Order: sequence, then C-alpha cells, then structure tokens
Amino acid sequence: MADVTAQEAIRNIETQRVPIAEEAEEPELEDRVIRIDRTRKTVKGGRISSSRVVVAVGDGRGRVGLGVGKARNVPDAIAKALARAKKNMIRIPLDGYTIPHEITAKVGGAKILLKPASRGTGIIAGGATRQLIEVSGIRDILTKSLGSQNVLNRAKACFKALSELRDPREVAASRGNSVKEIMGREVVDAYAKADEEAEEREKFRASSLIVEAELDKEEQEEEE
Repeated sequence: MADVTAQEAIRNIETQRVPIAEEAEEPELEDRVIRIDRTRKTVKGGRISSSRVVVAVGDGRGRVGLGVGKARNVPDAIAKALARAKKNMIRIPLDGYTIPHEITAKVGGAKILLKPASRGTGIIAGGATRQLIEVSGIRDILTKSLGSQNVLNRAKACFKALSELRDPREVAASRGNSVKEIMGREVVDAYAKADEEAEEREKFRASSLIVEAELDKEEQEEEE
C-alpha cells in the first residue's frame, strides 16, 4: 500500500466495481420449461408435426417473464419461447419475500388467486403457477386455481396477476400519504434492501482504502 496514492486507490476501486455493476445489470437468469405440446396439422400433402413450448424465466430476485414458442422441433420452440420470455420480463413489487396484496387474474377459463403469506410459509402452489413463482424469487405465497386446468391459460393468468400487482410506495405517493399510513407498517423489498446493504459495504470498503492510501502517503512524506 505504500506505493499507492489516493487517486490510484480511487481508480482501482472504480475498476474493481465495474464487474459488480455489470452483474447487477445482467444477472444470471433461471428458466423452466412449463409445458411441451406436440400438434399435427393435416394438409393436402400429408401431416405436419409441430411443437409448442411454454417457458418461464426469472432472476430469482423479483423479475420474471413468460414466453410461448412454436416450431417444427422442440429445441427451436424452446429457443423462441426463451427469447420472448426474456423480452417480456416484468419487475414484481415485493413485501419482504412475498407479494404486497391479494390479487386475482383471469385468462380464458383459467382464474388464479394470489395471496400474501407470512415468512416461512413457502410456495403453496402447483403446476404452472409454481414454476413461474419459483423463478421469480417469491418465497412465501398462497395461490389457488379457481377455473380451467389448461396449463397455458393458468400460466398466463398467473403472469397477468403478477404484472398487475401495485407497488405500495407508488400508491402512497399518488395519494399523498406514506406507506405506513396506508398499510399500518413499512414495506421493504428484501432483495432491494440486500442490494443497498451490499452497496453500503462497498462504499465503506472504498473509503477505507482511500484513508489507508492517504495515511501511507503521509508516512512516506514524513520519512523523506
């Protein structure tokens, strides 16, 4: 550290933080194949087989997407579904590790009910709903399928419900109140809080390195 100046320490810190920023912007995504359907279409020349794939994609930290892909073979259909799911990703407002309020959504004959759950409840869901919620990062939730058991429509209904969730902070701001006045308590996104704490630790580490560099510089000047 004796040969490192304050300016060099700052440059080193900024260089070290670049990969961290890139990881935050492009986190690793987890994908789940919810359903693969094979269909046959009869035409004048015979029968044409094709595949339809439903895929869920999420970063496990509050972002999730749903995509449907169709192609002659399964790998191509999966690739199309993945691309569409990544393109249609949404940010879910969270209250800790659960959703902030109850919501119901309907697509076709499928109807899905999502309810907040206390810490430690886990994911009470099955089928397409569970696959979608697991990759989203929600850890505690209660769900109920109230309509058709069609897998595609259930997945779409669940995704629609997640996309229609409202952030308590935005609702409070629009009403000119605080979140505590509306809900009786503070609402904190657990993943956002973890990111803030990590950023604070990084800032503290950076400031410590700068102080050490300044002290080493002063010691060098005194020795000279």
